[in-house]
Amino acid sequence: MPVRHYASRPVVSVSAEDSLESAHTLMTAHSISALAVTDERARLVGVISRTDLLRVGRAQAGARRGAVLITLPAKSVGEVMTDVPCTVSADDPVADAARRLTDDRIHRVFLVEENEPVGVFSTQDVLVAIADARIKDPILEHSSRAVFSVEYDDPISLATERLSKARITGLVVVENDWPIGIFSQVEALASRDLPRETPVEDVLDPAMLCLNVGTPLSRAAEQAAAMSARRVLAVDNRQLRGVLSGLDFARVAGSGA
Repeated sequence: MPVRHYASRPVVSVSAEDSLESAHTLMTAHSISALAVTDERARLVGVISRTDLLRVGRAQAGARRGAVLITLPAKSVGEVMTDVPCTVSADDPVADAARRLTDDRIHRVFLVEENEPVGVFSTQDVLVAIADARIKDPILEHSSRAVFSVEYDDPISLATERLSKARITGLVVVENDWPIGIFSQVEALASRDLPRETPVEDVLDPAMLCLNVGTPLSRAAEQAAAMSARRVLAVDNRQLRGVLSGLDFARVAGSGA
């Protein structure tokens, strides 16, 4: 199946001259994790993501006690963006696009025609492709067993640092070893004006998708897509056994399973 069949449209974009604050506002308004950066002729010249905002925002805020978590500097998008965005052709197979995601550990690729972005294929779109493929493998078979987590009473500064060091977009928040929510890049940026010592439980997202380890992969993908969930927790007898992230789903799609 060509990737254009699953790509999202239209592509939300900013210019290199726009501020980081405006980029953050646009991501929040559209519930997306990255924006295409285009020039005056609508050509793709870069990409800016939440990861970029967190990186420069943490550096600007510093680490002194009592400081706010994140401060977006007065810089333009062009000063922070990645200027070599990953692109594919609209006729490329889904499997090829999914492999680009996993090989580069990124969460979206842009579909381009004459260097103009005409669509974006993200890990959220992968979920729909997996659901259509009707893969019946149990989710535990494809889950990451190394679960990156944070305690509910840990400070948001620790959680945000862990996101950055692990190069992941979300952590499972646990209390007595049981998941009670998610702390992701979304919650980190939403908490940017809070003191660094604020406990994670004050800002976590309680909405999460927990499924039995034997749930078929396609069913999990279908539910995750319907809920706009970015990860699925594989549980068994009140024990967290693994996590399926968007990149885990992409790995399956890229294998041609």
